[in-house]
Formats: sequence, structure tokens, C-alpha cells
Amino acid sequence: MGVTEKQLKRYSARVRRQRRLRRLTLAALGLLAGLGMTLTVQSSSATIALLQNFAARPGLDGSSLLGLAGALPVLLGDNIGTTITAVLASLSASRDAKRVAAAHAVFNLTGAAVFCAGLPLYVRLTAALSPKGPELAVIARQIANAHTLFNVVCTLVWLPLTPLMVRFVCRLVPDRAVR
Repeated sequence: MGVTEKQLKRYSARVRRQRRLRRLTLAALGLLAGLGMTLTVQSSSATIALLQNFAARPGLDGSSLLGLAGALPVLLGDNIGTTITAVLASLSASRDAKRVAAAHAVFNLTGAAVFCAGLPLYVRLTAALSPKGPELAVIARQIANAHTLFNVVCTLVWLPLTPLMVRFVCRLVPDRAVR
């Protein structure tokens, strides 16, 4: 009995690790999909609209093709991808324009990293703040609310840290080339 119990515990621990790894892999793939779409289209608004429409499509079981937990990593990738427009525009612009683009990238990259790390909480909080109803009827609203939540929380976190952001961005884009 003791040997079988140990084997079952090891097996269940391995299954839990595999499930965590699968969730992490799917989240990373979603993030890369959102990033790639936004890099290609260079419009996070367009890619979020595509995401909302895609998520509102029924799958084989009648629920959303993506679900909220599957849509949010794509949304985070959209937020990272939108920084490329500012970065590309700043390439031939002034130093200050490059700093603004860098700040935008830092803002979205750090926000996406934090929200990705807390993805289960992000999903639950978004669902709690969104209207209730059948998944297909409310998923587009949930995605919009998740996007708003991301930007509001990141702004509230970064606002008091503005001096830190300024110092960091000034180091990333110095006044003149270092020799």
C-alpha cells in the first residue's frame, strides 16, 4: 500500500506539472500570436477587434473558440505589438521621440509581464468586473474590459514611478553617444 501511494503521489505531481507547462505554453503562444498580428497590422485596435470577433465564435461544444483565458494572452501580445509603431516612427526622429517610444515599450512590456505572471487572477478579475451572461454574448465585452483594466492598472502603477521611468529611459536613450 505504501509503494502504490507514493507512485500515485508522484504521478499526480507529474500530471500537475504537465498541466502547468501546457497552460504556460498556450499562454506564450497566445502572446506571440497577438504580438505577431499587431506587428503585421500595426494597429492594436484592429487586432483586438479581430480577437473579439474570433472569441465570439462558437466552438464544437458551443462555447467560445478561445474563452477568456485563451483570449487574454493574445490581448497582452497585442499590447506589446502596438509599441512597434512608436518605435518605428521614432527611428528617424529626435532623441526625445525615441525616449517616448522607449517609455511606451517599457510601460507595455512590464505590464504584459506582470499580467502574464498573474494570468489566472487577471481572468477572474476581468470576469468579475464584466457583465454576466452566456459566454458568447459577453466575451467581446470581457476582452474590452480586460484591455481597459490592463491600461488603468499599468497607469496607476507607473504614475508614481514616473521619475524612475524617466531615469531608466534616459539611460536607454542617452543624451549623446557614449564613447
